[in-house]
Amino acid sequence: MDRNRAYHGAVRGFSLVFAVIGVLLLVVTLANGGGPASIGFVMGLLFVAVGIGRYWIASRQLR
Repeated sequence: MDRNRAYHGAVRGFSLVFAVIGVLLLVVTLANGGGPASIGFVMGLLFVAVGIGRYWIASRQLR
């Protein structure tokens, strides 16, 4: 495995971790009574957006 491929694999892996952290933030915030205007909800949405966006960008760079 060359270094470039390993780098792109690591970027995609961390992107998925960010998305999972975002989903967990959303679940925990909603479970504790937070609403759509709470900081935890907004941060969860941002984490999910960054994770999915970065994964999409990294997957398009391999082509």
